[in-house]
Amino acid sequence: MTEGIDDSRLRAVESKPPAAERARSTVKPYILDDASAVEYQRLDLMSKILDPWTRGYLRAVGVGEGWHCLELGGGNGSIAEWLAAKVGSSGSVTAIDINPVLLELTSAQNLSVQQMDVRTGELPSESYDLVSCRALLHQIAEYAPQVLAQMAAAVRPGGWLVIQEPDFHLAPTTEPDIWARTWEGVIAWGLANGVDWLIGRRLPGMVTSLDIGQPQAKTDVQNFRGRDRGALYFQLFLAEVRDRVIDGGHLDAATLDAASALLDDPNYWTQCWMMTAVWVRKPPSDAT
Repeated sequence: MTEGIDDSRLRAVESKPPAAERARSTVKPYILDDASAVEYQRLDLMSKILDPWTRGYLRAVGVGEGWHCLELGGGNGSIAEWLAAKVGSSGSVTAIDINPVLLELTSAQNLSVQQMDVRTGELPSESYDLVSCRALLHQIAEYAPQVLAQMAAAVRPGGWLVIQEPDFHLAPTTEPDIWARTWEGVIAWGLANGVDWLIGRRLPGMVTSLDIGQPQAKTDVQNFRGRDRGALYFQLFLAEVRDRVIDGGHLDAATLDAASALLDDPNYWTQCWMMTAVWVRKPPSDAT
């Protein structure tokens, strides 16, 4: 079930102690545990699914030698490492996460890892050629506008802001009914816990409201079948949130378990998430 996952890195996650310094705030914690072995597997699968899309958008804005980049919510470091290779020794990458335990396993010499809760931390102004995040803002929906504003302010004149966020509104319209009802319950549970799995549809407007340029946007849809990479990803996700969704009264166990079982059937095809990407270039200053 974990074919393709780097076992040596997985063992390091299991044995590595938590970071000594935790962000201190009263805001809700992240709903999943970045330091757990199961979450490492989920993030690994997510990277394999989404990285081709993300790399395509970053290539399109021209990221290359000498760029100074900032990634928020760096997760397992797959994009940070890729960026570090693209910008070379004359460039730099700073990766931020509330729990950087996975980022700290990376080895790129031009990659700097920082622990920060972006809901309460501050970013330096006009310091980066690229500021990006993927699948972060939906987790902190209440704080998304101010985090986006900080990200935009951190882009230097002529630099780029690139954001990707999910929209799960297709999921409750899919078949069979147990799959649709499961996602209705999961989405409702997320909203009750500060997570907005529908934020992708609003992302272009949110970036437009920053008034730093003329954004462009594109939405990618994943089709997947039982037992493939996408199916395993969502089985891991549903297993992680199962008890909390049920205990919250948003779904019964029989429905959720039946939905997860669908993903064992190689003849079952479905759609679940869409990923909306928005990118915008901050106008160069007069002196540039």
